[in-house]
Amino acid sequence: MSSELYEPLLERDLDAIPAAARAFAEAHSLDELYVSVARFAVLAYAPSMHAKRAVMACRAIHELRDKEDFFDWIVECARYAAESRQPWSEPPIISEIEPIPREELERNAGDDALMMIDTAFALIPILGEKGTSALLRMPLMELEGPQTRTKSAMEPLIDRAIESHGAIEDVTCVLACGAAAALGRRNVPAAASAAAPPPYHLARDFAQTLLAYAHPPAYRRDEFLAAVKHNLAHGEDFSAWSLA
Repeated sequence: MSSELYEPLLERDLDAIPAAARAFAEAHSLDELYVSVARFAVLAYAPSMHAKRAVMACRAIHELRDKEDFFDWIVECARYAAESRQPWSEPPIISEIEPIPREELERNAGDDALMMIDTAFALIPILGEKGTSALLRMPLMELEGPQTRTKSAMEPLIDRAIESHGAIEDVTCVLACGAAAALGRRNVPAAASAAAPPPYHLARDFAQTLLAYAHPPAYRRDEFLAAVKHNLAHGEDFSAWSLA
């Protein structure tokens, strides 16, 4: 990664990131900018909700790469990864990890670990096999603690998320249930993603609006997405937590 892009990310200079990203994209390409930002988010990963969601957001915007606002989404992901990064002076040193079958990781995984497993394996072909150890580090860290998996069916969880107008904890249950439902169904097409909202400050709602639009449920889809958008507009702003 170019130092001109890397330094404002590492220093959490959020105002300098858009110009640095624009210069990098012009010198290289939009795709290379995306890969550089996503790799930074993976290296900056820590078991905090903001840092986890920054990586998940990078995975989600890859589906928007043909849209006109893809650059703006990359900038928002870069800002989110930078502001949620732990205050290290340098990225952590990643030890080499032997390949681990996805099914083995999923066997005893709880909700958070399942979401990180799904994210890590989706990013491996995008970021390259050389980054596998850094990607696998995320679910392995999630698996170190107690594991709790949502046992409820998807439909009641969606009903509750709609009733609560997209409350963070309720939408998180839906996203986690979606990751759990994917177990053993690798060849079943996912529900179609919805047209994404305009790029926004992802830390505000832990990127849940972006994630919900990238991976919406089929059941009551439009009502669910409307509830998520309502929370983004009217719910609590969690962005202050990202710079703690």
